Amino acid sequence: MSELKNQISQFIDTNAKIYQDISLAIHAKPEVSDFEYFASQTLSEQLKKEGFEIELPAAGHRTGFAATYKSKKPGPTVVFLAEYDALAGLGHGCGHNVFGATSALSGAALKSIVDQIGGEVRVYGTPGEEGGQNGSAKGSFVKKGYLNDVDFALCTHPGSGSEDGLSTRNYACAPVDIEFWGKPAHAAGCPQDGINALDAQILTYAAIGVLRQQLTDRIRIHGVIVEGGTAPNVIPEYTKAKYYT
Repeated sequence: MSELKNQISQFIDTNAKIYQDISLAIHAKPEVSDFEYFASQTLSEQLKKEGFEIELPAAGHRTGFAATYKSKKPGPTVVFLAEYDALAGLGHGCGHNVFGATSALSGAALKSIVDQIGGEVRVYGTPGEEGGQNGSAKGSFVKKGYLNDVDFALCTHPGSGSEDGLSTRNYACAPVDIEFWGKPAHAAGCPQDGINALDAQILTYAAIGVLRQQLTDRIRIHGVIVEGGTAPNVIPEYTKAKYYT
């Protein structure tokens, strides 16, 4: 076993620069959830060079991928989960460029010795972790059966702390859209004829803010108003907010 560990370490030492360059390239070209075309293509192409079979798109996500290598010996199926989406308006402030490259390198390193021990190595490119049009791809990979035959899945997330460690409990996330429909009217000429959808949305936002004071530590609710009207002199007839709970 120690010899196999040495082989994995040697593979990482030899190939780390390739994946560091990929991480930097993804960082320089940030793409928000479900639009990570460059990142998914770059990572999957590198894994194809390593000998993986590539499925792209995967799990109903246009920027999701599944890279698979199966040895001829029986053994466990191991998955490395790779994230690579950026934060809207911020870029890779959460380090997912490192996340995706690290998982890809980990999968390639294990693949380099899996023929000796048996089993199957996969890397699942899971876009939309920060919340996209279809939500996080991890749920999609589960729902579509990609994890049915998997023995265990691994990933690591970069952080700013001085110590490495296992993850604490994670949060589940349910996206919620809240919409209001009102009636437009000229705000200066006949405001009494309108029904203000923005007022309803702001009251909801304020009420949720008050509710948050009473929530326990394991509950989070946060949201933004993404559509609040068209012009200040028109009573808003439609508003929309997006929340994560």
